[in-house]
Amino acid sequence: MDVVNDIIAWKRDGHELDAARMDAFVAGVVDGSIPAYQASALLMAMVLRGLSDAETVALARAMVASGKTLDLSALRRPVLDKHSSGGVGDKVTLVLAPLVAACGAVFGKMSGRGLGHTGGTLDKLESIPGFRVRLPQGEFLRQLERIGVAVVSQSDRLVPADRILYALRDVTATVEEDGLIAASIMSKKVASGTSAVVLDVKVGRGAFVKDLEHARDLARRCRLIGEAFSRPVSCVYTAMDAPLGRAVGNRLEVEEAWDVLTGGGPDDVREVALTIAAMLLALSDLGVDEGEGRRRAEAALADGRAAQHFERWCYVQGGTWKPGEFHRLAGREVRVPEAGFVAAVDAFAVGRAAQVSGAGRRTVDDAVDPAAGVVLAAVVGQEVAAGDLLATVYARDAGRRERAAAVLAPAFTLADEAPVVGPVVLGRE
Repeated sequence: MDVVNDIIAWKRDGHELDAARMDAFVAGVVDGSIPAYQASALLMAMVLRGLSDAETVALARAMVASGKTLDLSALRRPVLDKHSSGGVGDKVTLVLAPLVAACGAVFGKMSGRGLGHTGGTLDKLESIPGFRVRLPQGEFLRQLERIGVAVVSQSDRLVPADRILYALRDVTATVEEDGLIAASIMSKKVASGTSAVVLDVKVGRGAFVKDLEHARDLARRCRLIGEAFSRPVSCVYTAMDAPLGRAVGNRLEVEEAWDVLTGGGPDDVREVALTIAAMLLALSDLGVDEGEGRRRAEAALADGRAAQHFERWCYVQGGTWKPGEFHRLAGREVRVPEAGFVAAVDAFAVGRAAQVSGAGRRTVDDAVDPAAGVVLAAVVGQEVAAGDLLATVYARDAGRRERAAAVLAPAFTLADEAPVVGPVVLGRE
């Protein structure tokens, strides 16, 4: 107990936690010898004093060591992965995973579920009837070897420290510290056995990170951890002031991802998917640079190979994919009050509306409705007339539809002049 008090006081007074202190803290949290109130006190000291680069790497190392690590070396090929910092309408993984596999590389990912106003890849995949997100390690490996793509749920045995610490951070206002965030992200990537990672850091109103400077610092810390574990990490910064694409909600986003895979869909979703695909292929064993990777990815979308890989992926992982047979719930329309141009669409408000409709969670134990959500009819830069459709909310009952529509209506800002529409890809490193 005295040792823990000394560690808390050491950090409280502004000193750097060395690897031995960090190891003791993480080990104590996992084995229960450090109670939640003391762990929370140290987390608060970390937030108030900040974590140095050395502390960030030490924390990531201790978190990786807290559980099992997945060995994918039997594949004898690099396994590529992508992580998004979370956004609204972010269905990129649904396009990216089969697209990378269609280009001849291997894409393996352990994903999480949605919480709050952002969606989770597992919830989207589970909106496909029969799709299995829990696979034994051996089956995960065999699937990667067989078809080059698998996306599964995170194993409870990998990085148990992160699960415990995140639960504490969530209820003690200690989430927002870049070192803690970077260690959480990268410890799971290292433990899951992937060879190289592209981080998609969302920036803007609907993202956790609100500005590019902050995004770059978070990405820098993630790259430091990657270097410490000999894992190449590339970063891309993408805009999240407005939702990505037009669909927000689990099955609605799967349908939109299919549109992109078959040559249509929103331009912004396609651009982000192609950008990350090119970056991943440049980290693969195919011997290509980003330019050639982009060309190959564009060709795989154009000739139907990416769509075929999506269908095969669904089939092998137990899903029944029948495009066009999805029946939407009853909808509540939100219309334009007066003519003008759509100057802004608040991604946070749209995400909250989708959550209220039943598509998202307030707590990890909440159930989600796979068919609920929001579909935008108007996007930034579009000219609209009074009475035109802005968006539609889909929900199981009228009460949810009305509450969600009330949250959604203020998300749209109209102007007399057309706004300048910025790029969706803000930069990369």
